[in-house]
Amino acid sequence: MDQNSKIKFMELALKLAKKGEGMTSPNPLVGAVLVKNGRIIGMGFHKKAGLPHAEIEAFEDAVKRGNKIAGSDLFVNLEPCCHTGKRTPPCTDAVIREKISRVFVGMTDPNPRVSGLGIKKLKKAGIKVESGLLEEKSKKLNKVFIKHITTGFPYVVLKMAVTLDGNIATKSGDSKWIGSETQRKYAHELRNKLDSVLVGINTVLSDNPSLNVRINKKNISQPVPLVLDSKLRTPAGSNIIKIHEKAIIACSKEVKQVKVNKLENAGAIVLPTATDKNGHIRIKPFFKKLVKMDITSVLLEGGSKVASSAISEGLVDELNIFYSPKIVGGDGINMIAGLGIDKMSKAIPVNNINIKKIGQEFMVEGYINNK
Repeated sequence: MDQNSKIKFMELALKLAKKGEGMTSPNPLVGAVLVKNGRIIGMGFHKKAGLPHAEIEAFEDAVKRGNKIAGSDLFVNLEPCCHTGKRTPPCTDAVIREKISRVFVGMTDPNPRVSGLGIKKLKKAGIKVESGLLEEKSKKLNKVFIKHITTGFPYVVLKMAVTLDGNIATKSGDSKWIGSETQRKYAHELRNKLDSVLVGINTVLSDNPSLNVRINKKNISQPVPLVLDSKLRTPAGSNIIKIHEKAIIACSKEVKQVKVNKLENAGAIVLPTATDKNGHIRIKPFFKKLVKMDITSVLLEGGSKVASSAISEGLVDELNIFYSPKIVGGDGINMIAGLGIDKMSKAIPVNNINIKKIGQEFMVEGYINNK
């Protein structure tokens, strides 16, 4: 098989994997393509955590089509797992059992329980393995999985709608609406892809946001609302508690139990968390707890202070800044509160910039921790 054909089949595996966005967490996005004599005989992708993995879906698809699997090539964007997970058996056993001839892998699994071991097991069974095909694209697709499985922290996207002069509100605090309906729809697509949405208590008190996904799409995954609320002022009747199955609120460890009980009785999950010298929630220990609750990605929609805190603690991986063709002036509320940077040489670099035009607005995408 020539290199162009290999790339074509791996591109298809990546395209299939992408279909599972927003549905597979805490698992990775994986697509699989079975090829025999240059012809596709089966395809599949991991649809949801707890359901069969991509390789099994591809095998089942091949059988439904009436194709014989033995002797075929398997293209998969992530190394097949070799361990028994919480809900599914190892895929390497199925690959060996089905007598696959060759396996083309996009990237090695970063999970220490798998990393390289799946490939080793396949080779030991006499299956030829070629790894690293479209590796960078494979890594970008699974940036969320890579972050949480290797660091124990969620992947964090800071999303903001701002004016051309970098403000998120006027001097009076008015922010509706900076962006257009088109921009807001794009933002809802982001929510659909990530596990949770985080805001500060001031946003909850002033806007009573729903923080849900409102798009016309077949498969929708509602994010878990997260609130930084040191004094636990979140109203028990707020939208985030009424609308969602669960909302997680981080508060100070000094908050009285009666306040905690009131919100927990309303259906919220309250997590007492360490605070800084100013009494603000320390985001890092809060995020560490989230991964243990299978929340592997966070969309930061909080105000300038929340953005500043997350950046200061080194937690933001990706920026999605939507610029609207409006100007409100220097007395507006800046998009990011003070970071204490006094020299340009200490400015935080943003890498791999990508600019997308959305109607009359444009979105700047960039990466901070991910170089």
